[in-house]
Amino acid sequence: MLKETVPKSRLRVKHLQRRNMTKKTYSNKNRDLGVLLKDIETWFNEQGYQIQTNQTDGTWLLQAAKTEGWRKAVGASRAFNVLVQGQPNDFSVDLSTGEWASNLTAGGVAAVLTGGASLLISGIAAGWAKKIEGDLWSFIDQKVMFGEKPKSAQELAVMQSQNSSEEKLKQLRDAYEQGFIDEIAYNAKKLEIEGQMRTSTQNAGTEEKLTKLKSLLDAGILSRGEFEMKKAELMRESSNSELEAQISKLNAALAAGILSQEEYESKKSAIENQSELAGKIKQLENARDSGIITREEFEKKKLTLLV
Repeated sequence: MLKETVPKSRLRVKHLQRRNMTKKTYSNKNRDLGVLLKDIETWFNEQGYQIQTNQTDGTWLLQAAKTEGWRKAVGASRAFNVLVQGQPNDFSVDLSTGEWASNLTAGGVAAVLTGGASLLISGIAAGWAKKIEGDLWSFIDQKVMFGEKPKSAQELAVMQSQNSSEEKLKQLRDAYEQGFIDEIAYNAKKLEIEGQMRTSTQNAGTEEKLTKLKSLLDAGILSRGEFEMKKAELMRESSNSELEAQISKLNAALAAGILSQEEYESKKSAIENQSELAGKIKQLENARDSGIITREEFEKKKLTLLV
C-alpha cells in the first residue's frame, strides 16, 4: 500500500479553482482534525486504495485511488481528493476528484485540485464514484459526531509517558522470555515501571486540575481563600501519589531480594512519616499564603512540627 507524507513547507492551498466538489462545514464539534484525516485514510486503506497525503497548519489533503489496472478496467482515470481545512471547532471537508498526482511534493495541493473536472468515463465508474462518495460522507459525519476531541498538553504528556512505559514493559518481557533476566528481577522491574506509569497519570491529572482552579480564580468565581483551600486538597492528593510511587519502589526492591522484610518495613515507615510531615507543612504554607495565619504563627507551628 502506497503511503507518502509530504513535507509541510510544500503545501499550497490559496486561490484554488476547485470543481466537481462537494463540501460540508462543521461548527462547534471540537474534533482533532489530524485524527479525522487518519480515520479517513484508514477507511480508504481498508478498501484497497493507494494513499498519499500532504499537510500543513490548518490544512490536510488526502488523495486516494484504486490500482492502475482496476481504474482502466472500469474507466476511472482519476482519484478522490479529501481536503480538510480549519480548526477543531470550525472546519470544512471538501470531496473532489482529479488526476492522481505522480509527485504530490512537487505539485502541491493546487496541482491536485485543479487537475480537471471529470472523474468518469464509463457508467460503471459513475455508479462506483457515487456510492463511494455517499459512503464516505456517512463515515465522515459519524466520525465528526462521535470522533476524538483534541488532546490537552497534559493528555499528550500522559500518552507519551504511557507509550514509553509500555515499550519498556515490552522490552522487559522480551528480556525475560529470552533468559537475560530471571523471574525475580523481571517482577521487581515490572512493579517499578507500573508504579511510574500510575504516578505520571496522577501528576498530569493534578496539573490539569490546578490549571482549571487558577482559571476560576482569575475569573473571580473562586476567592483567594477558596482557591488556596482547593489547591491544598489537590497537593495532598499529589503527595499521596508520590508516597505510592516510593512504596512501589520499595515493593520492587523487596520482591528482588534487595531488601529484607525488616528493612522494607523500616524504610516504608520512614517514608510514610516523612510524607505526613510534608503534608502538614504544606497545609501550614497554604494557611499562611491565604492569610489564615500570620508569618510568625507559621514559623512557630512549623518549628513545633520539626522538633
